[in-house]
Amino acid sequence: MMLLGLLWAMLAPLSLVALVAALTFAARRIYPRAPLVVALGASAILVLSPVAYLWRQDRAAFDALCAAEGPARILDKANADGMLLVSGTSNSFGMRYLHEEGFAWMEARDIHRRDGFVRYTRNDKGEISTTPIEAPTARYEVRETFEEPAPTVSVSRTTVVERQTQRELARASSLMFLGGRLRWLTGAWGVATCPDARSDAAAFNAWYHLARNTLR
Repeated sequence: MMLLGLLWAMLAPLSLVALVAALTFAARRIYPRAPLVVALGASAILVLSPVAYLWRQDRAAFDALCAAEGPARILDKANADGMLLVSGTSNSFGMRYLHEEGFAWMEARDIHRRDGFVRYTRNDKGEISTTPIEAPTARYEVRETFEEPAPTVSVSRTTVVERQTQRELARASSLMFLGGRLRWLTGAWGVATCPDARSDAAAFNAWYHLARNTLR
């Protein structure tokens, strides 16, 4: 199934080529004296113009959302060895906060106890131990949220707050555009991200390393 998805993502625009070819063939059947280049050009315009127009509209809406989210913002900094991570991936991708981001410990929801919490601790060898706790003790909280404001747009937002006062220390977002209304025709070629790790590595790293830049 994954292989089919990858093939679709890479080869989806070929459906536009096939449609142009089909229209060109039909035009030549109806107007046999029409030059091939004319039939081909007219078919390409008929097929590609509405696709480009709709994609441009959807992409403009995505760009406006990116501008509204803005770049990463750090309002205040603190020094903390650990924090409470509120995320749906705390026990998987969330481990990067211990392995990569420099935190010595991290608290999170216990996936085995609905109302419980655990503390993950990293030792000098990089090994992680897990200890059940009744309630978080961390002063600071890192929240990772995910939302889809539009059918083909997703927003991954990270915020850092002081738990007792709920004062926000930092905020950053990463957005993904999956091609808009014509995503089945554009495939991976219509996808975009904001910030783009390839063209704006600094902005991407500011989001990805927000907790470290704020608390470490």
